[in-house]
Amino acid sequence: MMNETSYEFDMTEAAMERRKKDFLSEKKLPKSDVLPVTKLNKILNKLLVERAKLLQIEKDQEKFCLDKNELADPLDEASINIQASQELRFRNRNIFYLKKINKSLDRVLDGSYGHCEECDEDISFERLMARPTAQLCILCKEEAELGERNSIFGKKSKSLGKSLTELGRS
Repeated sequence: MMNETSYEFDMTEAAMERRKKDFLSEKKLPKSDVLPVTKLNKILNKLLVERAKLLQIEKDQEKFCLDKNELADPLDEASINIQASQELRFRNRNIFYLKKINKSLDRVLDGSYGHCEECDEDISFERLMARPTAQLCILCKEEAELGERNSIFGKKSKSLGKSLTELGRS
């Protein structure tokens, strides 16, 4: 019998099919004009494995709890604060990535996965395998990054999704 942790990271074909079946549950993969079913299945498996890993990390982080009585002196407290700040930053990054994965999974189900959100061209399979959460084709992404690089006010916070000027107004 498998425990929950081994199910989450089991990379066998049967485990990947179970994850896919759990995800699809009564839903059917739409016909995609961008990707053949075999390639879409590879990407879907990759997204589901990443999602399972992030959810497992989230479960493991909930177990971490600090008792104030364990802090012996100000140096220990400072060290713990730095560590907690770093863990919070990693947790926020993981939550942000999990949201992107869920958005990609939604796009798989509605048939829009693999289409660039800017120009509506197909995103190459190689790009999707390298970055399964990609929403832009490589040309549109390069153009967006070039625009961000040229303007400090155009740069967006990765986790908040707002530019510096938008953050200043809130």
